[in-house]
Amino acid sequence: MNVAIKNRGEYGGSLLETAVMLTVIFAVVFWVVEVCGIMFTYSTIANAAEEGTRYGITRSGVVADDSRIITRVKNFAGISVHDVSQVSVSVTLPDGGSKPPNRIQVAVTYTYVPWLSHYVKNPLIMTAYAEGRMVVE
Repeated sequence: MNVAIKNRGEYGGSLLETAVMLTVIFAVVFWVVEVCGIMFTYSTIANAAEEGTRYGITRSGVVADDSRIITRVKNFAGISVHDVSQVSVSVTLPDGGSKPPNRIQVAVTYTYVPWLSHYVKNPLIMTAYAEGRMVVE
């Protein structure tokens, strides 16, 4: 009889501990998913910058901020990013021309809005950069 009376007051404590721990576990899981989303998005825009560079080094008549390269980068990034309208692409020719063996630089900037935007007030600005040397077709 003493055992039944002793355990009687512990039911609420177990429920409270379970509720607190479930809250903590769900918060950790959601933050892990958010960090994975950030890493995946950065990887995507970095690959999009590399794709734009690869496209630019094999084309003739490339100019600064070439619309063909910008379209290629946005199409590549559109496979994975949330909002392609937030993708900004800059194409520059640091050596001054588009003749081989001059270089081409492609910079991609993306404003990442977190899924947990209620807790993260400022969007994350990601920038990726790629550079390559033009080749003769």
